[in-house]
Amino acid sequence: MVRLLFLFSAMVIFSGFTYIGNEIVIEKDCIAVSDVFEGTDIEEDVVCGLDYGQVKIINRLMSQTLISKYGLKGEQPREMIFKRKGVLLTAERLKADMKNLLTIMYPEMEIEIDAIRMGRAYYLPENMQYSIDIPGNRFGDISVTLDNGVRKYTYSVSITAYAMSYVAVKQIERGEPLTDENVKLKKVDLSRARGGLLHGIDGYFARVTIAAGRIVTENLADRRPDAAKGSPVFLMNDEKDEPKNMTGTLLEDAYLNKKVKVLNIQSGMILTGTYMQNRRVLLEKQ
Repeated sequence: MVRLLFLFSAMVIFSGFTYIGNEIVIEKDCIAVSDVFEGTDIEEDVVCGLDYGQVKIINRLMSQTLISKYGLKGEQPREMIFKRKGVLLTAERLKADMKNLLTIMYPEMEIEIDAIRMGRAYYLPENMQYSIDIPGNRFGDISVTLDNGVRKYTYSVSITAYAMSYVAVKQIERGEPLTDENVKLKKVDLSRARGGLLHGIDGYFARVTIAAGRIVTENLADRRPDAAKGSPVFLMNDEKDEPKNMTGTLLEDAYLNKKVKVLNIQSGMILTGTYMQNRRVLLEKQ
């Protein structure tokens, strides 16, 4: 990035340009021949793709090349500094925008943005519209990507998220059911969690030995199925159907209100449906 010293604090409007010190501020993302040599009406672009706030120097060699190429009599080689108009995105504004987005993404969590490391300046259009891409379910030190419609930049951000989660209050042995005696709901820092949080413990047991004080996540616990693989079930095409005969077999463990694959005993077809109470499977419409 070119660093410039502002020689004048006054802003001057001249021949359609805005001059701030020794810089020429332009609205568009291209610099045309007529921008470099104001006495011409040649609109052919010299350089395009300027980001908001980006500085581009047209040096004497480049301007001499343009004079020769277009036969610009009476023009002299010169150095000109152009800057595309843009509004600087401050760390304070980015922090506020991220906080609003994270509140929408995680309404049940308490989110704190501890640090934003903006290694380079980032400019936006005057309407301040831009997008923020925040990776889901990741906390601690993460990378977020900003997009102003011209360029994408990635910055490092430290995020702390707090939520109520089940924590082992004593060591839980492998295969032991989770109960109110061995786990308690506590406010935890989610950067310490390794896996999705449990939304309940009913029917869950420890997949591995869980040490006291550890956050109990989905990768540490299994839920006992509501019906085991191989169990007979009623297959229904409509929720109002009256089940009469066991016409299907579960091809996998089934959980209430979850999708499951079944075998239709009569047709031999493998179907998918939603497991319901009383060993019923509501089939998806074919």
